[in-house]
Amino acid sequence: MLSRGLSILRSFRADEVELTLSEIARRTDLPKATAHRLIGELVDAGMLERAERGLRLGLNLFALGTRVPRHRIMRELALPHLNRVHEITRHTVFLFLADGGDGAMAESRGAGGSRTSALRPAEIEASATATAKVFRAYGPPPDAVDTGSGERYGVRGLRRGGRRLAPEELGRVVEQGFAVHRGPEAVAVAVPVVDITGSPVAALAAAGIPDRLHLLKTASLLRAASAELSRNLRATPGLVPVP
Repeated sequence: MLSRGLSILRSFRADEVELTLSEIARRTDLPKATAHRLIGELVDAGMLERAERGLRLGLNLFALGTRVPRHRIMRELALPHLNRVHEITRHTVFLFLADGGDGAMAESRGAGGSRTSALRPAEIEASATATAKVFRAYGPPPDAVDTGSGERYGVRGLRRGGRRLAPEELGRVVEQGFAVHRGPEAVAVAVPVVDITGSPVAALAAAGIPDRLHLLKTASLLRAASAELSRNLRATPGLVPVP
């Protein structure tokens, strides 16, 4: 029973805010009645919340994640950098932690503070997608992973609306040091935070309204913050691997 409940929580992808009962049942291969019953228990526990179009991850789940020692330390180290970038740009900024080639949002700063429910869904989606590009570009070639937004990352790149992002384009992300995602309502830029081996352990991202976010200026601020945070991580024993 626990494994089924966990499968429901894991059915949410990094760039998704809400899922319907039918979609959760499909992804978890559970009968709809079983999924409905388990979702009710997860809602009662605060791990899921009912939203306008379906279900979303609950604040109790987010709070539980912040108690993981490694995540807590990463958040504490990243917060000054997030605050500084937000104060300069006034854009919403995010910390994503690497999670099996994808990004798990660990912290944010914006107009609504750090409350996930106050963030614009378009900014979350844009930042998560830009972050996923960073992790694909800097990480080992993964198996193809469907991000649930019409995009597929994999060994042959990213497909969006029939267009595939070729390996050389992922290489450009590494060359310039940041990735960009442009959506109709938000644009985002993300940069990697690397450990001593050069592997991405996290990412910093910023998102805003398309005609108000200056990509190069924001990317420069994020890269400077990332470099400082990477140095902080390397100076924290046991937090990142040592070759």
